[in-house]
Amino acid sequence: MTEALIVDDHSIVRRGLADLLQESFPDIKVRESQGGATLVNEICWHPWSFVILDMNMPGLDGLDVLKKVRATRAHVSIIVFSLYSEKHYAARALQAGACAYISKDRPPEELVDAVKAIVTGQVPSFVPFSRPLLSNRELQVLSLITKGLRGKEIAHHLDIHEKTVSTYRARLMHKLNLRTIVDLIQYGAKEGFVE
Repeated sequence: MTEALIVDDHSIVRRGLADLLQESFPDIKVRESQGGATLVNEICWHPWSFVILDMNMPGLDGLDVLKKVRATRAHVSIIVFSLYSEKHYAARALQAGACAYISKDRPPEELVDAVKAIVTGQVPSFVPFSRPLLSNRELQVLSLITKGLRGKEIAHHLDIHEKTVSTYRARLMHKLNLRTIVDLIQYGAKEGFVE
């Protein structure tokens, strides 16, 4: 029997994914999880056929979850399903151990195709991605800026100095060829850094 774990902090997303999977795979058994402190154990200590993992959940970094799962149980198939754009996160997720990365704006058929590949023992097809433009820390800062946090709040959240936040903000604006914080926030919103 095919057993799947869907991890997302939004119950409506979990339910929609579960319905899609059960419609496409009648014999599948789906369990839902909203994440949390025990998520890595939840993924590692059950023989899931595959896991669908959201990248951005409160208190959890999807890349860290992937790395910890890979260190504990190297053979679990994880599909990252995220709001974050593929150009910024897909390469990182694949390097961290995901077998596929699908953004939430893709057609449902792409997720179904990735699952079909996994349950039949194939490698899901995905477009190879070039070297990421932004570092992990730059992405974290961009995400928090887009969510409306100020420099002091970002510094506290990431446990870094406020001047370091300013440096990251300047790097982001330079790399992305943006002029103002408003431009940066609009860019972050367009790329899926807010829900």
